[in-house]
Amino acid sequence: MSVTGPLGLTAGIAWDLHRASRAGRAGISARQTARLGSLLADARSGSPYYRDRLVGVDGTDLTGVAPSSKQELMANFDRWFADPAIRWEVIQEFIADPRLIGEPFLGRYAVWTSSGTTGTPGVFVHDAEAQAVYQALVARLYASAVSWQLIRRRLRGRRRTAAVFVTGGHYAGAAGMARAQRQHPRLAAGARLFSALAPLPQLVTELNEFAPSLLAGYPSALDLLAAEQTAGRLRLRPALLLASGERLAPASRHRIEAAFGCPVRDSYGASEFPGMAYDCGHGWLHLHADWLVLEAVDAELRPVPPGELSDTALLTNLANRVQPLIRYDLGDRVLFSPDPCQCGSPLPALRVEGRTNDTLTFPAAGGGTTRVLPLALITVVEDTPGVRRCQIIQTAPATLLVRLETEQDAEPSRLESVWAAVSDRLRGYLRQHQVAEPTVERAAETPQPDPRSGKLRQVYTALPANGASAG
Repeated sequence: MSVTGPLGLTAGIAWDLHRASRAGRAGISARQTARLGSLLADARSGSPYYRDRLVGVDGTDLTGVAPSSKQELMANFDRWFADPAIRWEVIQEFIADPRLIGEPFLGRYAVWTSSGTTGTPGVFVHDAEAQAVYQALVARLYASAVSWQLIRRRLRGRRRTAAVFVTGGHYAGAAGMARAQRQHPRLAAGARLFSALAPLPQLVTELNEFAPSLLAGYPSALDLLAAEQTAGRLRLRPALLLASGERLAPASRHRIEAAFGCPVRDSYGASEFPGMAYDCGHGWLHLHADWLVLEAVDAELRPVPPGELSDTALLTNLANRVQPLIRYDLGDRVLFSPDPCQCGSPLPALRVEGRTNDTLTFPAAGGGTTRVLPLALITVVEDTPGVRRCQIIQTAPATLLVRLETEQDAEPSRLESVWAAVSDRLRGYLRQHQVAEPTVERAAETPQPDPRSGKLRQVYTALPANGASAG
């Protein structure tokens, strides 16, 4: 590629995305095959972990590559990378410092941590080309899913973008925005990150003052804000809403669009690959298949045909070479459309089912109710030193049962202090959100998967659907 520098690299990739779309399915497929062959060659030469994994694999046939789980990859962290300078003890120091959120690791890499919503927290490092690809894919979303009428409406307004995501850690949303503001201060001057951890009245006040023309956030956060907009406490006039990080249920989409009077566009992504697919407005997400491979498989990791819901999905990231991901088990259930989408996109169309937690409703101090986002609760618990993962269950109107799994090297003498810290942090957070007399109980067992689906739901209510605190 002849262009240089971050903006030039992104522009070159964006131009190739345009050419690929114009070339149709054949153009998408050709790029995917070429990039897959290059990725496998680089992984063999650069990653000790994948060098062993790819023995005997011919060409670009992925069926001979054993899938990898997050747990297995994290256990082989120091053998995973193509850059030997990336070591667990070095990156641990980096992510432990909140002042470094959005700063380049080793002067050149983006580092994003997952919140553990799929069961095990992860640390993901992305090289410069991968970051440029992710930025360019946002342009494809706008070009394909947003009408010029909406763009003109936004440009006539204050041109402000607000994002509501979990803050305080090296999460993709927070770190990505911090990086963009550092690299392109003039372009990012009208963008602001709002914390999903903030009490709802504070969040409403701050958003009203900022008055964004574009609002992005978790579907659960947008649904919560839609209720505030309907009640008249939130008074925004956005041209567009962007949802990501969780499944956007049809009922939630309807409530959000009705409240704000503008369309919602969904996207599917993760810390492993942000923006894997975008919502075209015709009921489907379109996979960026020129830059990734996503396989729908059953419980035995065998392919399932289009039109059938998978048990999980295997991701191969074609953009990131420093930390290869090849047939990585995402844990999400997906369904590929057997027919072309009516929007005309040549990209594969799919729907995603997964990462569904409940927004919990509690009795509020002084009367009424207050709602709390699931990812906020997960973050409060899993940011406690010594905690590996958690499961939070509402068992009574103001009572949470917490199942904990601690770090493997945690000494038995520390377990009580870890639990005490979790209990104090969680009760304090609930009081901050005006929950009346919150109770936090400790479960004897560790987090348990759903007995029917086998998936781990991290936050849910055990109360009846018509109860006062149903989520």
